Amino acid sequence: MKSRILPVMRKETLHIRRDPRSLYMAFGLPVVLLVLFGYAITFDIRHVAVAVADLDGSSSSRGLVDRIRASDYFDLAGLARDDRDAGRWLEEGRVKVALVVPRDFGRDLGRGRLPAVQLLVDGSNNNTALVALGYLSGLVQGFAEDTLKASLDGRNVPSVDPRVRVWYNPELRSTNFIVPGLIAVVMMVMTTMLTSLTIAREWENGTMEQLIAGPVRSHEVVLGKIGPYFLLGVAQIVLVVVAGTLLFRVPLRGNVFCLAVVSAVFLLCALSMGLLLSISTRNQQLSFMLSVLLTLLPSYLLSGFIFPVSSMPKAVQAVTYLVPARYFLATLRGIFLKGYGFGLLWVEILSLSGFALLLLLLCVRRLKMRLD
Repeated sequence: MKSRILPVMRKETLHIRRDPRSLYMAFGLPVVLLVLFGYAITFDIRHVAVAVADLDGSSSSRGLVDRIRASDYFDLAGLARDDRDAGRWLEEGRVKVALVVPRDFGRDLGRGRLPAVQLLVDGSNNNTALVALGYLSGLVQGFAEDTLKASLDGRNVPSVDPRVRVWYNPELRSTNFIVPGLIAVVMMVMTTMLTSLTIAREWENGTMEQLIAGPVRSHEVVLGKIGPYFLLGVAQIVLVVVAGTLLFRVPLRGNVFCLAVVSAVFLLCALSMGLLLSISTRNQQLSFMLSVLLTLLPSYLLSGFIFPVSSMPKAVQAVTYLVPARYFLATLRGIFLKGYGFGLLWVEILSLSGFALLLLLLCVRRLKMRLD
């Protein structure tokens, strides 16, 4: 038995040595996963964009602004003119938290009174909202304590009274945050997998030669392959959106037509990615594995689905711009929870359109080289 096992082991070892793709996955994939999980998964909320509306203009309020600016947890996006201006920044997505300092803030501190501040929070990400509220409330309270200790001669320092208003998700329901993200992740994985087997299956079944011998052109093959799966993807989008709104009671506050346009562009992007993998590999198993690897992990870790992109290292943040699910997720949360339309989502729509066009052109060019 031993004499039979060793030859089989030698034969399989030769196969592994002659197949560099297996070696790349064996040694490269663990390192890639370790880096992704190590840097992307973080429960520390840092670099939260915050706006401050300083209505007081006193030395105390300016000191509070300086304390926020020096914090590692917040990035001061700017000083708003008033609470309406701060609310507009929050609505446009420029900040996640807005602090409104009242006009009598410095005077109340000087007299040892209870200062009241207003906190406006974007509740579309309930986890970030809760943590940011705790951080900012603690920061304001710490500043007030440091200011009042000297003047109160050891007496108890009053607590800051935060007037909190949570926008878009007043109840801070985690479902409202999770479901739109799940739609983006699930559709990214499923639609890419659909087309990842098409061209590879043609090569393995030997039917690709018939296409090569015929008068069909490469762009016609690409569009012909994507067309049926595009219609199937539209049906999937409708199904998951209806399920999300009816089963989980996630509000759909935005324009349905805008949702349809964004979803269509995203489908073209995801389907083109799967088709490009199928054209490049000519192997169904490899194409399927790559489609899962290149969609599931980046969409889950690097899209902002669970972990905020702003808390990731700068190098990882740069990689997230290459993840189409990041843009689709941002549009879904904007349409579902915030009622956004084309005016506030044009950057994400243009980014997805660029991805879709680039991937389609690569599919046509790559298939043309294969046919030639």
